[in-house]
Amino acid sequence: MSAKLDARALQILLVEDNPDDALLLDRHLRKHGYAPCIVRVETSLEMQTELTKDDKPEVIFGDYNLPSFSGPAALRLLRASGLDIPFIMMSGVVSEQTAVDSMRAGAQDYVSKQNLMRLVPALERELKEASERRGKLAAEMALRASEEKFRHLVDAMPLGLLLNDNAGRIMYANQAIGRLLHRSPEELASGNERVDQVCGDIYAAQLACADGASTTSPFEAVCHTSSGSVVEVLIGTALLNPEADEASRQFAAFVADLSLQKKSEHALRQAEKLAVAGRLAASIAHEINNPLEAIVNCLYLVSNTELPEDARGYVTLAQQELNRVSQITMQTLRFYRGSTRQEAIAPEELVETVLTLLETRLQRGNIQVTRQFKARATVHAQAGEIRQVIANLIGNAMDSMLNGGRLILRTREETNWSSRVCGVVLTIADTGHGMEAAIKSRIFEPFFSTKGITGTGLGLWISQEIVAKHGGNLQVRSKPKHGTVFRFFLPFGAPGTEQA
Repeated sequence: MSAKLDARALQILLVEDNPDDALLLDRHLRKHGYAPCIVRVETSLEMQTELTKDDKPEVIFGDYNLPSFSGPAALRLLRASGLDIPFIMMSGVVSEQTAVDSMRAGAQDYVSKQNLMRLVPALERELKEASERRGKLAAEMALRASEEKFRHLVDAMPLGLLLNDNAGRIMYANQAIGRLLHRSPEELASGNERVDQVCGDIYAAQLACADGASTTSPFEAVCHTSSGSVVEVLIGTALLNPEADEASRQFAAFVADLSLQKKSEHALRQAEKLAVAGRLAASIAHEINNPLEAIVNCLYLVSNTELPEDARGYVTLAQQELNRVSQITMQTLRFYRGSTRQEAIAPEELVETVLTLLETRLQRGNIQVTRQFKARATVHAQAGEIRQVIANLIGNAMDSMLNGGRLILRTREETNWSSRVCGVVLTIADTGHGMEAAIKSRIFEPFFSTKGITGTGLGLWISQEIVAKHGGNLQVRSKPKHGTVFRFFLPFGAPGTEQA
């Protein structure tokens, strides 16, 4: 009973036409500690059927000669299936030539039916080797799967990666560095590109890295794109195989794009400059108010004296111009010292404040202003912020009409039917060059600008944020050569807590 329990189960496919030989094989294997389950086939079709079943044989024994089939034919059928199953050829008549032919055809061994002493050792050897092959294949498949996962991970990460040899030749580049340099990873890793062509500082840092520690501290540098432009980056390098000899060393360079950070820093500096300019303008406007008032009073006194008619005309003209200067200074003060509290204010007054400041530029640009103010109600808003939005939109409109044109400003009361909120709609339309669809889809992105170095790309993004903060929305319509229309909605009672 104990021997039977310890017997090793074995699935066997036997290519044999003699049932007695199958019985003899079964008895011999059981005698040597196996519990075989033998399936006997005599034709190619029967063998194909057995090889397609889920419960496949662990070993195949094949008679060299059969009336309608043969061991060599069975061996070819096994090889065609792609299955790795040990095949042992068997025959009643063994010759040196048949043994050689069987081994050349791919049989693992050749055994005589008259002498089965070699059968069990051959079987055990082949089962062990088959198990080792399966283990090795599984390990290779697991390694390939792991490498593929790692490759996908490296390709998907946002950080640029370059691998190069000790001579600086690039061996690998991921998708992120390809996007940064506007080149394909395959081109970079073709073997014709050197890492110092991308950034000379990388190779210099790697040489220093090889002389000391296996990594370097991150440092800022510039990389060269395919178009010849430069990109500001943060770079870290590492020696991958410090134990290797110098000729076999490999390095990694990690590259982070600093463009957005640099743009943010530049925009912050620009915003700080504008804030300083605004405070200076407000200070100047405040300081000239007293002299202006004195001049106005002097002119008033002069106008009440007896003067020739032409002199009186000059005095009247001077009074008018001084009144205009006084109005500009007051509007400047209101613009830059607007209250941080939300207050009730007429949309028309907000627009006129901005137009007063931009009047000279509008005249110089030969831009005609058309006012169509129909809104009579007031809105609760931070006047300074809304004036900033209006100034941004009118400024963009003027920039699009370099050869003159028409600026149309409209206000009307309206209900936003999606939210059922009542408010005022302000429309700013121009007859400028308009925008392509691709540009229009990006104008509210931070740092996107069509003005080159003169624009920060923050005006419309900030405007949208301000309008949204007031519970409104900002929309745009534009077509090339047909001008642009900005439309923003402000509710009568904007949300938000007043600030002290």
